[in-house]
Amino acid sequence: MINFNNMISGSQKSFPKLILMLIVSACFNSAYAQQHEGFSAVIGANIGHDDNIFRSSEELSDQFLQLAPALKLTELYESVQLDAQYKGNYRQYNDLSDLSYAEHEASLKGQYKHTAKFTSELTLGYSNKIEEPGVTNAATSVLDEFTEVSSSSLKAAGTYGTQKSIGQIRVAYDLDKRRYDNNSQSFRDYDSNRLTGTFFYRLAPKTRLLLEASLDDLSYENTVFFDLSASQNRYLMGVEWTATAKSTGIFKVGYQDINYDNEIYDDISGLAYYLDMVWKPNTYSSIKLGADRSTRESAVEGLPSFISESYSIGLDHKFSAKSKISISYRYRKDDLGSTLSRKDSLSGIEAKYTYSIKRNLEVYADYTNKKRSSEFVLFDYDSNIYMLGIDWLID
Repeated sequence: MINFNNMISGSQKSFPKLILMLIVSACFNSAYAQQHEGFSAVIGANIGHDDNIFRSSEELSDQFLQLAPALKLTELYESVQLDAQYKGNYRQYNDLSDLSYAEHEASLKGQYKHTAKFTSELTLGYSNKIEEPGVTNAATSVLDEFTEVSSSSLKAAGTYGTQKSIGQIRVAYDLDKRRYDNNSQSFRDYDSNRLTGTFFYRLAPKTRLLLEASLDDLSYENTVFFDLSASQNRYLMGVEWTATAKSTGIFKVGYQDINYDNEIYDDISGLAYYLDMVWKPNTYSSIKLGADRSTRESAVEGLPSFISESYSIGLDHKFSAKSKISISYRYRKDDLGSTLSRKDSLSGIEAKYTYSIKRNLEVYADYTNKKRSSEFVLFDYDSNIYMLGIDWLID
């Protein structure tokens, strides 16, 4: 029998108590939504079946029960806006209860409007998550537990100008400390210090050109045998638009490179691009297009990063005010040729049907297929996930 007590006891002791208190608070405050306009939440729950939990050639399947609360509080104090968010994901497996886990992600963001044109912001974040099996270049295998990744981050940014200004400048500094807590993955622990500068130039009322430079210093912590510390740089130019009510998006293209501190590794350089576009042909349908070419961290000890290209397309369609369907397809191509004569292709298809029982209560059915094909059969897998769920919206 599925037991949430077992799931909660396996996570960090302080988090579950806090989350349970927040959920109770959310349920209580939902009766007073008009008096607490700054608070909103989605309490989601679902049951499902995964026929290949570890995305491995040795398929292991089980049923699961999942609880996923997402809470947000926004407060305004004259020129200051504060946003506090929490997202949780508690999954309990039926037969394989030792694999059950709890994920946490929390952030606190403050934004201060100094003048009509100058705004600064500071964001603190923390997460403790499970690394999804099959997404790295490592061979997947059945383990006693999922790989846990904890991350703490700080982001400070300043923006001069508005979207209506002829020119706008934004400078951001990101500090990210990432740690792998189990499964002998500590060789991937690193600190990232990234500085990004972006200049926007308005060509038309709803179209802007952009120039962007990003300088990232990656420092790996556990370097007894291999040191993958490097500087990673990206130089991009592009366009951002909301030209009509039917189309919005951003496209950037340029150059990227990774320069390793250790000379035994070959540096990587080449084309980089990014696309995020939404097209709404009518009031009840929308199509989203995405593309990205960038470097991806290696999860194999001693092997450097590699070039990865990804593409996605998604369709949302409303049949009525109460029912809708979402269909998406994602494709990724990894080229590990610089270190190994190997190329992988990963694909994912998801179809989700949602029906609103009430304004704040939705039920859904979801199907996802994930697959990897490699030049080495060892890395191939095929998985199917089926879910039935409910979302309670609180605002």
